[in-house]
Amino acid sequence: MQRKAFTLIELLVVIAIIAILAAILFPVFAQAKNAAKGAQSLSNVKQLATASIMYSGDADDQFAAQYVDQITYGWQSSWMMITLPYVKSYGIFKDPNDSVRTTTSYDSGPKVSYVANGVLSGDCSGAAGTFWKFRGVIAFNGDPNYGAANWYENATRSQTSITNVADTVLFATRSGTPKGTDHDSAANKMEGAYGSWTAVFQGPSSSDAKGQGGVLPGQAGDPFFKAPDPTYKGFIDRYYAGNSPVAFADGHAKSMKPEATVDMGGGVTDGNAGGCFGKRYLNKWDALR
Repeated sequence: MQRKAFTLIELLVVIAIIAILAAILFPVFAQAKNAAKGAQSLSNVKQLATASIMYSGDADDQFAAQYVDQITYGWQSSWMMITLPYVKSYGIFKDPNDSVRTTTSYDSGPKVSYVANGVLSGDCSGAAGTFWKFRGVIAFNGDPNYGAANWYENATRSQTSITNVADTVLFATRSGTPKGTDHDSAANKMEGAYGSWTAVFQGPSSSDAKGQGGVLPGQAGDPFFKAPDPTYKGFIDRYYAGNSPVAFADGHAKSMKPEATVDMGGGVTDGNAGGCFGKRYLNKWDALR
């Protein structure tokens, strides 16, 4: 009886075909997996936006501030802990692609991938005693019951005071702090967009910007009082086909390119990358535009 078997050539052909199919399919699987992570991240920021709006409903229309009561200065009074009862899960604060370690020698409090809009912009009118003004939504520090809470004007924002809630950024995604800043995650100083310092994006503070530029696209070099540099990408994550999940002050969320959150062309024309309010560059980050 003759025994049937594959020849060596046939086996090599089959192996080659399998290898080719794997080379074709594995990237497709990776893209599908990343798309699923993108959907999860978008759901996360939407839930955070919903939680923040629910909080404002219970707090006389006021969004959370980073240190809402000014009594406890630490992560216990951060916007994450204030809104945690409304989401009931720490996992909501972490992007699926955020691989930053959860512990370092500076470890304290929960880690978070999403950063709140607390941007500052300058009052460049020349009026005495004025400079930085709060133009975002979730303040780095302050409660209106206590007045201004820092050396710049700063207090939490009411929902009804926002000019265009459907087009004002509430949360964006930033899984690491910029290199060279006070909380450089690459230097293991403070990982993630974590907590008491960098879970609120201000702009001109040293924890957000130093040397090479700011967090937002276009804010290179001297990132605030010059025309924006369109080649500078900033530090908002682009994990999902160049896009990033962004939540808005009315509660909706969408995946978009970080450049779409600012007015690059307007900033170039005005010669200003958000340093003076009343200019166009800050665009969706400016709650009072």
